[in-house]
Amino acid sequence: MEEIKEEMGLKGRFRIACLRDNEVVEERDVENTIMNAGIKVITGLMLTDIGEDAFDYLAVGTSATAPNATQTALLAQVYRVAGTGSQETDSVTDDSARLTTSIAITASNSIQEAGIFNSSSAGDMLARTTFSAISVNDGDTLNLGYDVILS
Repeated sequence: MEEIKEEMGLKGRFRIACLRDNEVVEERDVENTIMNAGIKVITGLMLTDIGEDAFDYLAVGTSATAPNATQTALLAQVYRVAGTGSQETDSVTDDSARLTTSIAITASNSIQEAGIFNSSSAGDMLARTTFSAISVNDGDTLNLGYDVILS
C-alpha cells in the first residue's frame, strides 16, 4: 500500500551557467530560501476565490546579502526575464515546477543573487538565493533554471 504523506514542504534549487563565446565559463547549483510572500501566493493559487499570479519570471542581481524569508525583492536586481515552465519529477510524478530562461548580458556585472517572481516588475517573490559571484561581460549569456519541489 502506498504511504500517505501528512507533512509536506517546499524547497528549491537554482542553477546558473555563464556562457562566453558559447562555452560555459562559470556555473552554480544552489539551494534557495522560500519567502513568506511566496507561500502566501502558493496557497492563493490553490483557491479560486483568492486568485494569484503564477511565478513565471526569473531575476538576477548583484547583492551578496544573505536571504531572509521576509524579503520581497532582490536587493540589487539587474535583469528580470520571463521563463518557460514545466513540471518535472523529483520523487513523485510532477512534484516539481521548473522555470528556465536565458539572459543576454549587456553590461559587465558581478551576479550574486537570484529570485523567482510572479510579475515582470515588482510582484511577489517566491524564493531567493545568493551564491559566489559570477563575473559577466557584455555579450555573455546566462542560462537560468529554478526548480521548486513539493515534497
